Amino acid sequence: MMTKRSFTAALLATIALPAIAFADGDAPNFGNCAPTGEAGSISLTTVEPDTLIVATVLPNPGWWNGTSPEDTLDGFEYCLAANIAHRAGLKHMKLMNLAWDQFIGGAATGYDIAMASAAATDKRREVFDFSQNYFSANLGVATKTGADVTAENLKDKRIGVLQGNLGTDWVINTLKPSVEVSQYQGQPEMVAALMADQVDAIMTDTTLLLTATSGTNGALDVVGQYNTGWGVNVITPKGSVNTPAVDAAVGEMVADGTLNGLSATYLTPLFGKDPNAIPMWAQ
Repeated sequence: MMTKRSFTAALLATIALPAIAFADGDAPNFGNCAPTGEAGSISLTTVEPDTLIVATVLPNPGWWNGTSPEDTLDGFEYCLAANIAHRAGLKHMKLMNLAWDQFIGGAATGYDIAMASAAATDKRREVFDFSQNYFSANLGVATKTGADVTAENLKDKRIGVLQGNLGTDWVINTLKPSVEVSQYQGQPEMVAALMADQVDAIMTDTTLLLTATSGTNGALDVVGQYNTGWGVNVITPKGSVNTPAVDAAVGEMVADGTLNGLSATYLTPLFGKDPNAIPMWAQ
């Protein structure tokens, strides 16, 4: 397995037109991805014939490289989905772009699989099914570079988190800060709040923070992380007949090195530092 890393009430956007255009008679083409494995090695029952509809939350650089379904053509999770479609013998893939709370609340319908760097929890298992982990996740802490935020004083700082995120529950119920946490709809808003000194630290998946802060020209830094034991999983609708096949495809991609290759291509260049080099803080 790989190293550490990790549906608002209205849709930001509904199902888009196919993210990838196909000419009649053309072989399948999944954006900039080069799927591995055997086409047709798994069988999926999809909402639309010959099409895998994938729900996600954009933007999410590295994981989904684009700001809309139409201009997203690669990324770790995009190419993971493309591999699932390829291994199911499908020729088309569509993206459904959702708001985070709509995505994770379970109200959305009309998709086959969903991925947004989300981990399985007991509460989420009540409304979704999940594959095995395709990435391991820890909970990171990002601050302004040089800020006085340490493992010892973090509980007394103003902390920003993502609304509905697994890390939010951990911060509130396990870390138990003395100052009420600020919750944000998306990662860009959370990062902007830190840049504007509205909070002292922000917390979410370590690799997501590394991706988000690497473009700040050194203004922000990921200074610590907590070992949560969480993983990141492909979501399928509750009771989906596709769950076993999706789980098997993820397992095959772990075993054959596909996921390690996607991580090296799309995630490592964005991190700016080795996640393993970030100090592990004790709770």
